[in-house]
Parts: sequence; structure tokens; C-alpha cells
Amino acid sequence: MKKKKIILIIGGHDPTSGAGITADIETAGYFNYHPLSILTCSTIQNTSKVIKVNKMPNNYIYSSFKELIKEFKIDIIKIGLIPSIRSSKEILKILENKKIKNIPIIIDPIINSGSGRKLVFKNNINFVVKNLYPKALLLTPNKCEYNIIKKIHKQHSTENIKNILITDYKLKKNHIMLKLIESEASNEKEFNIKKFSKIYHGTGCTFSTAIACNISDNNSIEKSIAIALNYMKKVIEVSSIEGKKQFLLNRSLY
Repeated sequence: MKKKKIILIIGGHDPTSGAGITADIETAGYFNYHPLSILTCSTIQNTSKVIKVNKMPNNYIYSSFKELIKEFKIDIIKIGLIPSIRSSKEILKILENKKIKNIPIIIDPIINSGSGRKLVFKNNINFVVKNLYPKALLLTPNKCEYNIIKKIHKQHSTENIKNILITDYKLKKNHIMLKLIESEASNEKEFNIKKFSKIYHGTGCTFSTAIACNISDNNSIEKSIAIALNYMKKVIEVSSIEGKKQFLLNRSLY
């Protein structure tokens, strides 16, 4: 049996299991990865709205990492919701730790919830754009998040953000266009996926984790995106659990 690689997932908890760290764990399992997980926050929410975001205790994030790294060799890191400056600073300590040097880092920037609630405030966005995002191999923002990041990034032009995948660059009648911007090579590439009529919860979390697992399997970023898009199409097609506002994804495909 092929030995499982290990993905460290850092993100928030969604009690519907539609998004957040549960979505990451399920996706990692499908791609035969063992997930280590560190919560940045817990939330009170359903598929209609986010009621409350509860931050984790001081030093919880970094202390958890220090204990995990004593026993496990991490192959890739995926980061989701970072709700506060305090959590951002703890994650920065993780990313600067020598034991994870050269490990690929994928960050899914989450600023607002699907229902429109602001989850990350301006001072924290400024901090992560300047200090965390340049350490990532790939960012996977939606178009709204990308525009916010781009505006802030101009203020810190000496810091380099390597690769950005805008997940909804153009919305067409039957397809969603995605754009990959590779800053070091000055390349851009577009991808597309079928546009479904229903609204699905947690597509961003699922998609970015699928990309992360495939990058860790030594695929190029472009190939990893293509594999992840094919996975997303299948996941959506077999999804049947419906909340009041959104469907939940069937990430196991059975």
C-alpha cells in the first residue's frame, strides 16, 4: 500500500462541515493524504449565514504546531481562514520555522463569508498580504478577494507574491473562467469549469486543498489545477445534501 503523505491544514471550523477544516480533511482523505489540523477559530453558522466567529486561545495555534512537528514530517501546508492579527502572527511563526523550510504552502484567502459577512478586518488583511502571502507558492482568491489583495499589495511592492489563481475571473452563461497569474514567469493561463445552477457551500476550501494535494504529488501548478477542477466537477455532480441556502459537497464521490 502506498504510504500516505501528510498535509497540515490550518483553518476555521464550520459546524455544517460544508466548508472550513472539515472540508479540507475530507478532500485530503480522497487524495490519500493524512491531515494534521490546527483550528484558527470556531464558528456558529449554517448555510444561510455566519452568526459568530470564536477565536482560539492565545498561542494555541503555534503551540499545536510545535507538538505536531515533533512527530510528523509535513509534506504540504494548506491555510484557510485567518480571523485575527493574533492568529496571523502565530501562523507567521509557523511559516518561519526551519523545520518546514521548502515545504509548499497554499493559502486560500478568505475575507468574507458566502453570505457576505466580513470575516477578516482591514488591519489583519494588511498584515497577511505583507507577511504571509509572499511565503505561499499559490494563493486561490475569488475575484473580490483578489482585488482587495492587489490594492494592498501595491503598497508593499518589494514583497513578491508568487502565483495567484483567481477562481472566478469571468462568469459566463455556462462556464466559470479561472485565471492563473505566475508573477515570476510573467505568465497567465485561463481554465474553465461548467457553471452549475445551484449554489454549493465550501467550493473554495475543497478546490484549494485538492490543488495542494496534487502539487505535493509532484504535479505542476497547472496540472494540479486541472486535476482539481475535474474533481470539483465530479463532487458537484454527486452532491445531494441541501441546506436552506446551499448544497453541501459530496467529497468522497460515493
